[in-house]
This record gives sequence, C-alpha cells and structure tokens, in this order.
Amino acid sequence: MKRILLTTWPSAFLHRGGGEQEILLLNEFLNASGVMSDIYGPTSRSLGAYDSVIHFSMQGGSELIVDELAGAGRHLILWPNLWFVEEPGEQQIERLSRLLARFDAVVFKSHAEQAHFSRYLSLEGKEVIRIAPLISQKFRRKGKISRVFQESYGLDRYAIWPGIIEPQKNQLAAVEAFKGLDLDLVISGAIRDEAYAAECRRAAGPNVTFIPVMPFGSELHLSALAHSHLFIELSRDFPGTSALEAATMGCELVLSQSAWTVEFLADVCKQVDANDIGQIRSAVVAAMETRVGSAAGFNSLSMSDSVAPLLHYLERIE
Repeated sequence: MKRILLTTWPSAFLHRGGGEQEILLLNEFLNASGVMSDIYGPTSRSLGAYDSVIHFSMQGGSELIVDELAGAGRHLILWPNLWFVEEPGEQQIERLSRLLARFDAVVFKSHAEQAHFSRYLSLEGKEVIRIAPLISQKFRRKGKISRVFQESYGLDRYAIWPGIIEPQKNQLAAVEAFKGLDLDLVISGAIRDEAYAAECRRAAGPNVTFIPVMPFGSELHLSALAHSHLFIELSRDFPGTSALEAATMGCELVLSQSAWTVEFLADVCKQVDANDIGQIRSAVVAAMETRVGSAAGFNSLSMSDSVAPLLHYLERIE
C-alpha cells in the first residue's frame, strides 16, 4: 500500500477556502482508493512512514516544510495552485524557481493552469501529471433539495457567491454592480483580508448580505446553490472549483473571463470582464430576465476519473 503525506504552507488553514477544501477532498478520496493518506499535523505519522509527499501551494513559507521533506529524500509532488494576477517580479520568480527545483513532479488541473505556470517557470526535468478538478459527489445529488437556505436568511430571489474574501477574488466588483438591482447578492466566505472585507461592506447596498462560511457540501450549501437565481464569481485569477460545483448543480452562471473559464464552462456561462462594472451589471440583468439554467446540461467528471492519472503515477514510482 502506498503511503502519502499531504502538506501545505503554514498558514493555509487559518482561512479555509477552495484550496484547503481540495486537500481534504483528495485525502478522503485517496484513503477510499487503497492509498494510505494523511494531512500533515498532530495526527500524521513520522516522515519516514511515507513513500511520497504531495505539497499544495507555492505560497511564501512553503520552503520551511519543503526543504525538510527534500532533505529526508522523499519523492515530492507539487500541486501548485499558482496564478498571477499581476506580473511577478524577478525576486519572486527566483524564489519560486528554487522551490520548484525540489520537486519530482507537478500536478495541473487544466491546460490553462499549465500554460500560465509555464510562462514563468520551467518544467524541464519534471513529470507533469494532468488531472481534472475535484468535484465532490455531494453536488451530484438527485432528488429534491430543501429550501433551508432561503428560510434561514429570509431570501427569495438571490445571487450567491461562496468563497474566500480577498482582493484577488474581487467581491467588490459584484457589490458595485448590484447597486439598485431587484436581486439580492449573498456573499459567503472566510475573510483573508479584513480591510478589503470592510471596504466591501461599506460599498454594499441594502440588497447585499454577507454571511458566514457554509459547511462544505452541507444541506445549507446545496440549498443555497440549488435555489439561487444566479451564481456569480468574478475572480481576478480564475473562478475555480466552486463554479464547477455550481455548474454541476445546473446553476445560471456569470463568471470572470479567463482561459480557465473558456476551457471548462464557455458554453454554459456568461463571461464578463471582472473589472468592468457596467458589463457585469448587464450580464446580471440579462440573467434576471431569462434564467434558463445555463449549466443545466453540464457534466463534470467523477472523482475517480479526475484523480486517475495521479493514482497511476503513484503506482509506478518506486
């Protein structure tokens, strides 16, 4: 049985978002697939108990654990989740290159992610593992989903945006675009940048509501998506797995334009310039008038199909 340790940068779980949920999903799936997997922490085993390590993220601080892992001779796989919103400086590229040099293989979840990564960092000598985004089976649930979300928050027609609150995710653009519209906007997520969250609240009109993080895949979370008039995500990088979860449930989608969006959801969403408030507002108004369920025919890969290339790689390495 292969033994895998999952690690990430030191502060990751202080503000849990999609990247952290990815770690939890992969850990659960690996253990259900005959691989012994642990997330680094008080309950994980000593490093010598593991054959390989998958490290998530290239955030600053990753070096603290990656250097230790490399020094112990473990086989290292990088799951980078790297997307630059602004052009990186020379020092940043040098730091990332030194970090990348420690790894034997790199995991990408899209052609867009790999192309973006390769613009700045060389993959020479690295094995590339291409998988699909991880979508929990919970979002494929058949049958009626309760209206517990609407009942809990007293909502009727609303747009939903779940996810970490920070400048890169760009919630302020949606707040500005929704001013005066006859549609509520609900923003649910952990706060990574308190000053930015405060700015969003100050700019919000009476139709914008901020709520705590919804437990992932819970009845509340599924209800929020299933009965929404619109799912909106205007990230300055790319929308990500939460948009695919919403698409899997057949939501109407308004998303920021990106190579990632084109790759996965071009035919089932309205794409907008994330910095153009007028364009965002027009897309929301159009969705209010039509609401045909743009993603009703979307089908995402099962978890086993998504992760299969990674499992095959783990099986053949010594």
